[in-house]
Amino acid sequence: MAPSGAHSRLTEALNSSRSDLLTRDQLERLLGPENVEVVYQAVESTGEGDVNTQELLEWLYGPKEAIDDLERQGSIKIGHTEDDIQKFGYLMEDSACQTALTRFRKKALSLAHEIRERSGKPQAEAYIEQLCVEKILKGCLFVGHEKTDLDSIAGAIGGAYLWRGQATSAEKELNGEIMYALKWAGLEVPPYFDATPGALVPDEHGKLLPICLVDHNEEKQMVPSLRSLPNRKKRIVGLIDHHALAENMSSEKPLFMDVRPWGSMSSIIAHSFIRGHRVIPKSIARILLAAILSDTLNLQSVTTTNADRFLVTVLCLFGECENPDQLARDMFRSKTEWIVNLGAYEMTRGDQKDFSCNGWKFGISVLEVTDVEPVLRVADELIMELRILKVEKGKIDHDEHDRRKELDFAFIFVVDVTKQESQLLIAGGRELALARAAFPERPLMSAKPGLEAPGSTIRADETLMHVGGIVSRKAEFVPAFFAVLSSSWQTHKPANSTLSEEQARSKEAEDEIHKAMRTLDQDSYSDSVHIVRNYKKLSLAMHEKTNIPQAVQ
Repeated sequence: MAPSGAHSRLTEALNSSRSDLLTRDQLERLLGPENVEVVYQAVESTGEGDVNTQELLEWLYGPKEAIDDLERQGSIKIGHTEDDIQKFGYLMEDSACQTALTRFRKKALSLAHEIRERSGKPQAEAYIEQLCVEKILKGCLFVGHEKTDLDSIAGAIGGAYLWRGQATSAEKELNGEIMYALKWAGLEVPPYFDATPGALVPDEHGKLLPICLVDHNEEKQMVPSLRSLPNRKKRIVGLIDHHALAENMSSEKPLFMDVRPWGSMSSIIAHSFIRGHRVIPKSIARILLAAILSDTLNLQSVTTTNADRFLVTVLCLFGECENPDQLARDMFRSKTEWIVNLGAYEMTRGDQKDFSCNGWKFGISVLEVTDVEPVLRVADELIMELRILKVEKGKIDHDEHDRRKELDFAFIFVVDVTKQESQLLIAGGRELALARAAFPERPLMSAKPGLEAPGSTIRADETLMHVGGIVSRKAEFVPAFFAVLSSSWQTHKPANSTLSEEQARSKEAEDEIHKAMRTLDQDSYSDSVHIVRNYKKLSLAMHEKTNIPQAVQ
């Protein structure tokens, strides 16, 4: 059933053109440039690419009588295939962003006007905010987490502008989505934390600057240099986050904290501007907007709240963004290209987090892409990297290894942000058993044509599971695994955490595998784009020790 919103948008476009035709430019703004050719295949166009609006409406919705019913009843019978409906879903149905803009635009306009009017003469609540809160974080270094994402960069930039501090980056290399958003906002890349005066060495005034953490609070997610500072608990004076507090999060003295259960940390920063009646500059509004769209998957994630929806509407006004849906698509496309070009090593570790439940340890990597095919093209290498990652977690130092610290399970969820569905890459028999229990009756298939089975307890046609319309690690993937692991469920191997001291430290059964892994690490190198790895020796060692076929040559 198609809502009247689609017809209204087409009618609005027609009225603005003052003709019976829609131009190619109008079609691109309505449907996205990549989908215009689908229209031209179905509807006759002029030499300039103009399309008759009535013919387009009839192709989308059926005969004229049905279109008339659209306005009277709000629904019609669709006169084309399900595939057509899917391709034009964002035209036929208001997107989550469009719904939010429609719902909150009037209030957002009023608020934006009020902020601009009162920015120089704040009312009581804004005066208190400026006096009692903003001074606490003045002059801080704002830094996000390792495995940097757009939300942590945007939050650092927005926080630094609001509280007159310095934005920094936790990593030197940033992904394609971040670089696209920075360019769109007209902003420079923040300096690397370690290289920023006042971070590790005194600044020009001989001072080490206070630090505000953004988008994280777990010790293991901190910049390594900050994590290793003996006095870091004295240096950290602020925390702005939207994640659960870690058990190891503590401070030696009271600190400023703003932790909210919202879909994006950048929503909290935007909210802080509003509380203080601070006008949000165009560039800052744009980077915050981009981050919220990224973290909430264009306001479609189950973690999205009304706070995120309202603040996206406000930021569209301050950032002068007319089409946030197109912005989201462009960002996701940039992220896809970056991720796929990096290779299996980076894809496995780029957005990877570990979890524990009932003695079991599992890791989840997430790849958010607009096309899963380029990812599955290297499924054999991804499966090998997942198996390496499980063992890698047990490394204590160069010569020490504790199998109790290894992961029991390692997964990659490939999230198609366009279709809002996910595929689960399965690297071994234990992963297969857990996946079947967590996502019962979901279809299994081979992750790649010609792929060999990665273990003796899993077939090649069981290496990929279509888990359907779930996309959130925090709200959907992790709870599904927790539900199974917290029960009496068991697999053919016990949890690594149950191994004895002698078993945990023994290298007898895996000596050749660990040697091959060390060789692999030593022989790996960067070609300035990604890490180049040769899996042949490791694949052979695993085959000889565990009778696993050599999946990668």
